[in-house]
Amino acid sequence: MEIKIQARINQLYPQLGSSSQRLADYLLKQPIAAAVSVNKLAAACQVSPATISRFARTLGFKNFSQLKWALIHQAKQTVNGSSEVKPADSPQQVAQKVLQANTDTLAQTFELLQPTDLTRAVKLIVHAQKIGFFGMGGSNIVAQDAYHKFLRVPLTVLYDSEYHLALMQASRLTKNDCAVLISHTGNNRDTLLLADVLKKQQVPLIVITSTPHSPLTRAGDVCFFSIAEGLHFKSRAFFSMTSQLAITDCLYLLTVQHFGSQAADVFEELQQTVALRHQSK
Repeated sequence: MEIKIQARINQLYPQLGSSSQRLADYLLKQPIAAAVSVNKLAAACQVSPATISRFARTLGFKNFSQLKWALIHQAKQTVNGSSEVKPADSPQQVAQKVLQANTDTLAQTFELLQPTDLTRAVKLIVHAQKIGFFGMGGSNIVAQDAYHKFLRVPLTVLYDSEYHLALMQASRLTKNDCAVLISHTGNNRDTLLLADVLKKQQVPLIVITSTPHSPLTRAGDVCFFSIAEGLHFKSRAFFSMTSQLAITDCLYLLTVQHFGSQAADVFEELQQTVALRHQSK
């Protein structure tokens, strides 16, 4: 089994109940066993089908079918050496591993995207009076990128890279607005404070994180999970940005699709404004 799911199971293992731990032990030893039906797997592990469904959701999958796909896919992959970048790797090998990690990150993130979640998130966005984008560290860069994109649609958008100003912006939002909060770990103290402020203001919250079992996930009204394929443990947050950007791209383009010609008019107006600025120089 590829280390991604194995590591996630091991990370969450102490928090699991005895039935879920029994299921985890079974799948860690023979992941290909997930190919059977949920009832057969439940019988083999001596757990209920409901336990299997909860276990899948704990790992960040919406249902057992998604978890089964991931387990089988990863178990069947042929591993030609470690995917980590090694000191002896050539520039071509490093580039190949980086590109493969990005490709895997996007493919696995796509597998977790659910049409119902995308629809719910876009509905919150397009009906909001104001939309705030928030993130810390590398996720701050993703929040800024999303803000830059959403300036092109007929919505009022907010963003500030300075934390205290972002906190003040969060405190001014209401239940008629919407916030998009991005965090790789979902456990950052400052990010959780932002989430607390937003929830106290009853602001609908869209969360993008790589950690399904986190305090931030519990705060989200709609959650998207950005799978992080790292070339070594320090690079996981870096590759998480790739999938975070892809998720915000999806939300942006769905929003453009919703507004249609209105979005086109806003984009044209922005283009004209920028063109006039260049002409005045």
